[in-house]
Amino acid sequence: MTIDPRPNEPSWHSDDVADFYSGETAGWREVLGPGMHYHFGSVDPTSPVDDAEAHFTHGVRQLYPWIPIGSKVIDVGCGWGGPARMLVEERDCSVHGITISKVQADEFAAQVPRARVSVTDARELELEPVRDDADVAIMLESLTHMPRPDLVLRNLRPRVGRLLVRDHMAIGETGFTNLDWRMRFPSRVEMRNQIAEGGFRLVHEETLEVPWRTSARHWLQGIRRAFPLFTPGGQFETLQRLCESIIVNGDPQVEIVMFVAEPEP
Repeated sequence: MTIDPRPNEPSWHSDDVADFYSGETAGWREVLGPGMHYHFGSVDPTSPVDDAEAHFTHGVRQLYPWIPIGSKVIDVGCGWGGPARMLVEERDCSVHGITISKVQADEFAAQVPRARVSVTDARELELEPVRDDADVAIMLESLTHMPRPDLVLRNLRPRVGRLLVRDHMAIGETGFTNLDWRMRFPSRVEMRNQIAEGGFRLVHEETLEVPWRTSARHWLQGIRRAFPLFTPGGQFETLQRLCESIIVNGDPQVEIVMFVAEPEP
C-alpha cells in the first residue's frame, strides 16, 4: 500500500514506535503491574484513590456499554493484551489484536491465548471480508501514535460496525507533537475531522476524569523496582521523566476523551 505524503505529518516512522515498545517484557511487567495496562485509567469512584490497578481496569470497563457481550472486537494498538484479556474474560468477546511491536505480540499471545494477534503497521492493515469483520474496533490511547490516523480509520471502516477511540487531546484549538513520545496530540476539532475523513460519523463524545498522579506514582514505583541500581534508558527513561513531571507539576496539558463513531452509509 502506498502511503500518500501529507504536509505537517509527524516526523517519525512506525518502526520508531515499534522500537519504542520493544523493551524486555519482564521489565515492562514489573513496571506496569499484573494487568499489563499501559493507559491512563479513568477514575473508579468505588475504589481507593491510590488503587492504580482498579483505575486502569475501570478505564477499560468504561467502554463496555458500547461493546455488546459476545462481540467480535479489533483492538488496534493492543499493547501487551491487558484490555483484550478483560474483553475475553468479562464480555466473552472474540478479540483480534493489532500491534506494530513483535515483543508486544508475543506477550499478547501468551497472556490471551483465546484471542489472536497480528503484527502490522495499522496504516497498511488489510482485513479480510467476513473473517475479519468485527462489531467494534477499539483504539485505547493508540491513535495518537499513528502518523496518518485518517488512513488507519479508512482501512477499518469497511470491516467494523462501531469505532471507539479513547485518547489524549490537546487542550484548546491547536494540536501539538511530542517527538520524545512519537505522538501527535490533536485538538478535539482535529480528532473529529480525522474521524470524518476516515468515513465515520461521530455519535458520542465524552471527557473522562483521569487520576494522573495515581498512574504516575504506580509506574514510577514499578520503574524503581525494576531498575534499582541504575537509571533505565529508552522508553523506561521517557516514562520516568513523564511520571516525575506529573507528580511535581500536576496534570499534563492534555485531556482524555472518548469518541464513539459509526461508519457513514
